[in-house]
Amino acid sequence: MPLRNRPLLLLIVAVALCRAHPVGAKPVEFEFVAPDNAAVQNPYARELWAEVVTPGGQKLALPAYYADGGLYAVHARPEEVGTYKFGSVSESTLGARRTDLVVSMASPREVQVAARTRLPSILINPKDPRQFSRSDGLPFIPVGANLAWAPDESPDTVAYYENAFPAFSKANLNWMRIWTAHWDGLNLDWLPPRMGPSPKPGMLSEEVARRWDRIFELAEENGVYVQMVLQYHGQYTTYNDSNWSKNPWNAANPGGFLKSPEDFFTDANAQLMTVLKYRYIIARWGWSPAIIAWELFNEVHWTNSFRNGHEADVARWHSAMATAIRQLDTYGHLVTTSTENLRSPIYEKLDYYQPHLYASDSITAARTFALPYSTLDRPAFYGEEGDDHEALSEQVKKSGVSLVPPIWASAMGQGSLVAEPWDGWQILAQNRLGELGAVFRFLAINRVAMQQGLVAFSDPVDCADKVALRMTAGEAWQRMDPATVDYPLDGSIPLEAANLPATLVGSDASRADGFPDRVTYRLDLPKETSAKVIVGSMAAGGGGIDVRVDGNLVASHRWAGGTGAPDPGILEFLIPAGPHSVLLQNPGPDWIGVSAVELATPVPVLAMIGRRNDHFIEGWVWHRQNIYAEAPSTPSSGVVLLRDVPAGSWKVTWWNTEKGVPLAPSTVAHPGGTLKLQAPQILRHAAFVLTRGP
Repeated sequence: MPLRNRPLLLLIVAVALCRAHPVGAKPVEFEFVAPDNAAVQNPYARELWAEVVTPGGQKLALPAYYADGGLYAVHARPEEVGTYKFGSVSESTLGARRTDLVVSMASPREVQVAARTRLPSILINPKDPRQFSRSDGLPFIPVGANLAWAPDESPDTVAYYENAFPAFSKANLNWMRIWTAHWDGLNLDWLPPRMGPSPKPGMLSEEVARRWDRIFELAEENGVYVQMVLQYHGQYTTYNDSNWSKNPWNAANPGGFLKSPEDFFTDANAQLMTVLKYRYIIARWGWSPAIIAWELFNEVHWTNSFRNGHEADVARWHSAMATAIRQLDTYGHLVTTSTENLRSPIYEKLDYYQPHLYASDSITAARTFALPYSTLDRPAFYGEEGDDHEALSEQVKKSGVSLVPPIWASAMGQGSLVAEPWDGWQILAQNRLGELGAVFRFLAINRVAMQQGLVAFSDPVDCADKVALRMTAGEAWQRMDPATVDYPLDGSIPLEAANLPATLVGSDASRADGFPDRVTYRLDLPKETSAKVIVGSMAAGGGGIDVRVDGNLVASHRWAGGTGAPDPGILEFLIPAGPHSVLLQNPGPDWIGVSAVELATPVPVLAMIGRRNDHFIEGWVWHRQNIYAEAPSTPSSGVVLLRDVPAGSWKVTWWNTEKGVPLAPSTVAHPGGTLKLQAPQILRHAAFVLTRGP
């Protein structure tokens, strides 16, 4: 076998090992009875440490946890074959002053391990801090979906995941994000009514813990990594998705002690009990390499503390929790949180950025981040991507055709990691996991993670079928300075469009809060062209649009507000031939949502985005009219005009993006300059890879 093919073989074998993993590895477990500590009334509050000696002689200091029935337990990762030995036990107080204890064993002091865990753990790549790697040295790109909780129609939470994990594995997916949601019976200290009363503050539910035992066992069995979300915004907000009124820690409820949601981040008792809960989680499940990360909070920016100007308190809490977790977690799992502002001090001590993306045009927005990718110092990927703000009918959204294309778009963006769809429930229920797995197979088989210096780009596609040029903004809501973009007329998609605002605010308060009230498009038109602004949404208080071409007002309208779509929803005007600056501004009083600015300029019906270096080019081509159509029309073909391609012999492979399989490759002898790449008939979308030979 040629030496140059070995990395591909290794990568495919590594994928196969994860998929072919037998019955999930169990932790090396020792159980014991600890002498009473009269000063501690709550057994979950005891800070016990146990020494475990590995077959290779390494001494591990691991946190022990209360295992119910008067027993304590310690879990070690079975990384070696041989004899694991139980050593000494000590007890600390608030992380300090350890005292040796004499314990009674409830299990043998030695455990024979015949098979080690075969699932590698996930790390920050030591050679590139913006990427992940596996502990075996291979790159890791998480591709999967959110299954944050079992859907309402699922009668059994665990049974739902017993079906989901094998389905993910079969589709070659390796990532799943699960919340400790109280309504789903996965929160250790807050139970749904059907499970009885919640534990008293500081106590934990053994029944819930057993559910998580099974979830992590399933993750091990199927080679699917879990991002475990420890807190979520609804617990500590009175705004979005509020659950505060039912929170057991709310002083308005029996046994509660927090007078407001803000107190969670500053109250000493809340912080202590939270650390002790995290200690339990790490002690019981920290052995598992199937946990990619502990996510401290889902969308923490929606909590009262953050919204009411106490971001510094939230940042201090995150730093304190990250520090505590790292002191407890012998196996060094990653720590993250999810919030949209990548500049926030909340991220200071965390391992990777985890924004969420609910854009007005996800294909455009998924290609980049609010900050230039070159300025980021750690991995970043969208932990949730959803179509909530897309200008699509509910029928189209329910059909599922809008779920996977944005993931392909993210794979062709500035970052090295792909977005993760929020609606994993729908993808699973509609049997679309294979479409998502096609993204993984494309990335893995083409060794995209091993490519260096890939640059995002977009080139035109020459084809006979044309549509009107629609300039869409990526972001629905984003704090940003007023943006300007040079928009080409050849059908290519400028990367800068990803961060254009679709929502233009109209109030002084919103402008002061950092939201933009205007956007500018720079165009160079060959002739006078008609244009229209398509307004898709507005605030109940109403708003307006003023359109200025080179500073001259050419169109204006005010909407009184109310419910439903704006009427009229289209504002038309003319743009003369030549280079011009077109400004859209909202004079107020409240926000307006712009779905698109449409020009009567024909562009190819096929569009293309991709990434490239001087010896590797990947691209994704989609049909503008069919991509989200329930019943797509006939396919189109054309020629992708790849500009500035170095001379050489290029291997060309097109991919079926629905099935995730390559078509028969061909070879092109290219003299340099623009490479004309013939595309197959494309109904919705397709992908291609070009590699330059020696």
